[in-house]
Amino acid sequence: MSRRRMFFRIVWKAMWLERGRVGSALAALVVGATLASAFLNLYLDLPRKMTAEFRTLGANLVLAPKGGAQTLSQDVAGWLSANHPEMVHLDWLYAVGRVEGQEATFGGTRLQELASVNPSWKVRRRAESEGSGETLQSLAAFLNRNASLQDEQASRWLLAGEKAAAHFDRSVGQTVELEYAGKKLSLPLAAILSTGGSEDSQFLLPVSLLQELTGREGQLSLIELSAPGAAVQVEAVRQDLAASLPEVEVRPVRQVVESEARVVLKVRGLMFALTAVVLGIVILSVITTVSGLVLDRQKEIGIMKALGGRDGTISAIFVAETACFALLAGVAGYGIGFGLAQWGSQRIFHSSLQWRWEVVPAVLAVTLLVALAATAFPVRLIRRLYPAEVLRGN
Repeated sequence: MSRRRMFFRIVWKAMWLERGRVGSALAALVVGATLASAFLNLYLDLPRKMTAEFRTLGANLVLAPKGGAQTLSQDVAGWLSANHPEMVHLDWLYAVGRVEGQEATFGGTRLQELASVNPSWKVRRRAESEGSGETLQSLAAFLNRNASLQDEQASRWLLAGEKAAAHFDRSVGQTVELEYAGKKLSLPLAAILSTGGSEDSQFLLPVSLLQELTGREGQLSLIELSAPGAAVQVEAVRQDLAASLPEVEVRPVRQVVESEARVVLKVRGLMFALTAVVLGIVILSVITTVSGLVLDRQKEIGIMKALGGRDGTISAIFVAETACFALLAGVAGYGIGFGLAQWGSQRIFHSSLQWRWEVVPAVLAVTLLVALAATAFPVRLIRRLYPAEVLRGN
């Protein structure tokens, strides 16, 4: 029998005979591998998940007039649509007019597109023919259906923020008369919005109608833009737009961009710290188990040394045993960890994780390194065992 074959036979027999202790070390390493797998899968997918979550908070870039200008050309919005169709944008024109003789703020925009930039806004709508809805998507469908009608008046609708509706005592279905510089426009109220922002105190109407009412055809106050990607990618988009549109000021919505980066860093740091603590506990558990194996088999080690076995060869047996059950633990832990990460992603982000093959070797490597690090101390015990003392029973 070759030396290599004998070596692996000894390793296998030792693992089988000490399967109780090996099982406890294997269980500890499975826990470590599971956590490493869950951590790596979530760690790599976290920026994409957080970016998607933060997109529900609204736009992350704003294009505004530069210098002392009050408005910018609507051609900028056309340029964005032609050159950056992947980025959703919303045109805005603001004006201060009157409703029932009292001052009120009007916001002109594309009402059907509100949901694409502000999906977190809530809407309250009731109409006999359309039922009721609680999402901007249902409102957009209602507006789109009416916009396709032959009657031009059917597509002329008004939205009111909840504070504005309460202040002027207006409910869905009633007509609101808007006045600006002596010109008047009457529109039916289609829905009441709850935004958590300044829009709660505004009346929103189609941007073309507000341009006509104020005499600002082809002009906008600002453009809200939702750029895909993490904070670094958003900043790159901002710089690119600033270079392409020198007449426009492109600024990030710091509240959204900085919050996203801060949350991602904190969550990643917490996950890393938790994983480090658990892996430290796993190392201590494996050290205890392998040290127990060495002490239980000290007579066997003494016999091997008396027969000419070198410290390195004997130590390699224990290292090989540890490496074998580390690899087994790595495979099992990866599967369990991916399942836990998938469950967490579904519960927190309501979406699935992407399968990442590169995590498999990373988990195996981490588990193997933890196991080998834990074996370093017990292996030193082998060098301190002398055949004469062990075999005498001292």
